Amino acid sequence: MKIIKIIVPCLLLSGCLLGTSKQSRFYTQDAIATEAISIDYNAFVGVDRVQLPKYVDRPQMVTQLKDTVQINISEYNRWVESPAFLATRVVTENLSTFLPAAKIKMNQSKGEGFDYTVSVEIVKINAVLEDKAELVAWFTIKDHKGKTITNQKFAKTVKIGKTYDDLALGYSQLLSDLSREIANILIK
Repeated sequence: MKIIKIIVPCLLLSGCLLGTSKQSRFYTQDAIATEAISIDYNAFVGVDRVQLPKYVDRPQMVTQLKDTVQINISEYNRWVESPAFLATRVVTENLSTFLPAAKIKMNQSKGEGFDYTVSVEIVKINAVLEDKAELVAWFTIKDHKGKTITNQKFAKTVKIGKTYDDLALGYSQLLSDLSREIANILIK
């Protein structure tokens, strides 16, 4: 019993002396569209929840190691909310900027009476720090009757820096470029 009285305080004290664990950092994605593509387009558009590959739809940020197929899941660099929700919000906000006269919102329930519905399935979204961020997605636009207006592939790569801030900004840029493509199809 005497040895326990000595060991327990020593263990507690060693925890205090060694410090705390590394703190997590949290990141978001932002809509970065700044100018309108059309000020006349005024449809009611719903944006379905963006579909992401399961390996990236997690709180931890995922990167790929350069010239390999190995991925790194960072325990200390995290998304502030679900990556699928972030992507949906960013696409919705970008579309609202590109098409300011339109009413654009996330499609969260059936029967809202949208003129058009946009669905996005991201099939690949990868980042290699100090190299590139890459997005490959399919987007579908349907009219109010459910008829497919278009189903198109979008693919783009942007250069990014070495930090997780750079990764988040790269993804924001890619989602802005995707949103621009969708907006250009909507106004045709």
